[in-house]
Amino acid sequence: MKNKIKIYFFHPYSGYGGADLSISRLINGLNKNYFDIDFLSINSPKLSTKISRKIRYRRINSSRTIFAFKNIKQIIEKDQSYNKKIFISNQYFANVLSLFFLKKFKNLKIVVFERNHLSELSNYINLKDLFKKIIIKFLVKISYKKANLIICNSNETANDLGKFTNTKVLSLYNPCFFGLKKKIRKKNYNKIKLINVGRFTDQKNQITILKAVKKSNYKKKFKVNLFGYGKDYHYLRDYITKNNLDNVKLIQNVFDENQIYSDADLYVGSSLYEGFPNTYVEAASYRIPIISSNFKSGSKEILLNGKAGTFFPVKDSEKLSKLLDDFYLKRNKYLKKEIICSKNLKRFSNQKITKEFNSILKKLN
Repeated sequence: MKNKIKIYFFHPYSGYGGADLSISRLINGLNKNYFDIDFLSINSPKLSTKISRKIRYRRINSSRTIFAFKNIKQIIEKDQSYNKKIFISNQYFANVLSLFFLKKFKNLKIVVFERNHLSELSNYINLKDLFKKIIIKFLVKISYKKANLIICNSNETANDLGKFTNTKVLSLYNPCFFGLKKKIRKKNYNKIKLINVGRFTDQKNQITILKAVKKSNYKKKFKVNLFGYGKDYHYLRDYITKNNLDNVKLIQNVFDENQIYSDADLYVGSSLYEGFPNTYVEAASYRIPIISSNFKSGSKEILLNGKAGTFFPVKDSEKLSKLLDDFYLKRNKYLKKEIICSKNLKRFSNQKITKEFNSILKKLN
């Protein structure tokens, strides 16, 4: 064991989202001859079904993240047979706490992995949430300097976080490209199938898509499927019912990529912020044109600043509605951008990114 590196992945609340999927791929890609891996979470880890290699899952019995560190410290202290240990924390609030509670371990390297742009901390739903995020943002600014390594999943997030914290931040894209999928182009469009994939939450902002469909001059020409789960399900469903959007469906708990993307004609992203939207790469892999809100971050890198996709201002349902009409009338314009996008996806290949991740961790001193 002394010749191996011990790695702890800490993701407090494991779910079915892009962060968990990316973590599972990074874990699968780590060289088992070099690394022993523990996955730590407060809830039951949902990503366990996605991990093909043997790791140890440790569920921390705690009501809140801050109270979990007593047990986490005990776990690290008991692992005496490793000369080198790396603790990889994910998400701002967990990263701040990890740096506060674990920095005193002499042989422990702390890596903070941020999966959302800093603008996450400027978006809030109420005064309590605002106060919480003001505190987290302040702690990020003063604590991230203590990390042995900071990684973000897009260049824009890395650059902006580096400027904010006055520290060096590494960019590592999510490993999410596995090759182009065959797609048969439709000759006749009786209906244009528009899809969106993401949790039904404020961040993903699917309400903008619904408002745009309602305003479209060709709304009856679109069949809209929103794939996801989450707290805003009933809010979105009520809007659909009140506005007689019979061509819109909310589809919960479907995670099979082929089922989601194979017959789609258009992908629309409406987020307020992201780190790196895996779903854009997935959609482009199926040769689907993409229209996206101009959020921070990741979208401009995937869509090559508009050469490989089309943007509208965040929350601007009026502009999105006009783009939907334009897509119906001039879809070849969007298909040309899709060709450019699909030709530039190798940057995000699973093999390339996991190889880089192995190298980063082995060199960490």
